[in-house]
Amino acid sequence: MKIAIFGTGFVGSALASELAERGQEVVVVARHPAPGLPACIVTVTGSVYDPDTVAEATAGIDVIVNAVIPVDEQGGLPSSTQVLAEAAEKSGARLGVVGSSAILPVRPGGPRHADTPGFPDFLADRVDAHDRTLDWLRSTPETLDWIYLAVAGEFGRFAPGTRTGRYRTSTTAQVHDADGRSHIGVADFAIAYADEVLTPTVHRDWLTVGY
Repeated sequence: MKIAIFGTGFVGSALASELAERGQEVVVVARHPAPGLPACIVTVTGSVYDPDTVAEATAGIDVIVNAVIPVDEQGGLPSSTQVLAEAAEKSGARLGVVGSSAILPVRPGGPRHADTPGFPDFLADRVDAHDRTLDWLRSTPETLDWIYLAVAGEFGRFAPGTRTGRYRTSTTAQVHDADGRSHIGVADFAIAYADEVLTPTVHRDWLTVGY
């Protein structure tokens, strides 16, 4: 399978490495590609907003993954997702978006994580970007196969975690462990994402993971 990943940050790099280790053909695209990626990965230096870069990177691609930052001066995640959705429709590829569990219920039928007491106000612009992205994806034609695969509630460089090879998934709410925590390390999130890329289980909807 040939996969194009836009963004080589915390998640993009981990996912690219995981897929390459499984023998997949991986192309990564970033303005400033991360160093240290496996040599077998094709690196394209460029922007998701540059038509020539996108066309080059997505030619003959089976899956396109959007792992770029949610907020930027050119429209952020909603804009980059629309660009890559168009590319996916042209190539017949499946589209994946790295999502945020902040816009998902903390329990089935419950409030969104972003609407619970104590949720940081400074993340409001990122929450809005993810909200608008998921809303837009739901409005796309049925011909576009997409998945919005969200991280756990506790996730990021501040808690990189260790690789365990285990995870659980949910299509109704955040995944919590026996102690009530919603968390996952980046390596295990990459495993979960790679599993979904190679063996799809959810189409045109969101999925989230955790321990």
